[in-house]
Amino acid sequence: MAQTFLLKGDVCRPGPITVEKGTTLRQVVDELGGGMANGKAFKAAQVGGPSGGLLTAEQLDMPFENKSLAACGVRRGDGVITVLDEDRCMVDVTYRFLRATQTDFCGKCVSCREGTKRMTELCDDLLHMRTDDADTGMMLELGEVVRMTAFCALGKGSSHTMDVASIAFGDDFQNHLDGHCPLCEKETRDPVEPGDGIPYDKKRIEIDPEKCKGCSRCARSCHALAISGELKSPFVIDQDKCVKCYTCMELCAFGAIREVEIDG
Repeated sequence: MAQTFLLKGDVCRPGPITVEKGTTLRQVVDELGGGMANGKAFKAAQVGGPSGGLLTAEQLDMPFENKSLAACGVRRGDGVITVLDEDRCMVDVTYRFLRATQTDFCGKCVSCREGTKRMTELCDDLLHMRTDDADTGMMLELGEVVRMTAFCALGKGSSHTMDVASIAFGDDFQNHLDGHCPLCEKETRDPVEPGDGIPYDKKRIEIDPEKCKGCSRCARSCHALAISGELKSPFVIDQDKCVKCYTCMELCAFGAIREVEIDG
């Protein structure tokens, strides 16, 4: 089944795209996105926003489908693909996606709310070169704690971008620990900003009763117990309970669940 994403970042043609089954990440960048902007090389792609994860050049020929993404620990999340070129510092990218957790998460879960806040503070220190190995190690350990204890998939995925970036692009992290980052020093463009630009409180997840088959898979997977209904009849989402973790959207085989922008 085709899926709709918002493609942004360092590509020639950013904007909404439709990814057909079997399409690879390379095709997403080169064909749907028109290739890398300014002739620069691909470095990474952040998929799914704060709860998503990071893909590197090693995954360029991977089918861009939920099953393949899951095998890499990446979620579809908010449906945004942010492409990053060779001149983007991954410490800066990591910081901005961690910071987004403070505005895009519901705040109900203590481990997620407090853990991501502290990770963001430590990454800010690393970005501004006022930290050491011990603090960076604490930041990574906090990510593991949040992943193991967070209530829903949003918190559990919050450290994936940081974890992958710290390994795959360790030189960027070491440069900041050493107090000298050539990528940050020469960067004159606007920084990468996560998400689709719609505030957390202006979104909601809805089930289309015309498409819903009443299979109950969404209800059985909902950590917040926000989805209810009867088998073979349309299910509904309790907006007061929903934490917008996108798990139901990723699992629905009928495309019946979507994110909508709230008017006003």
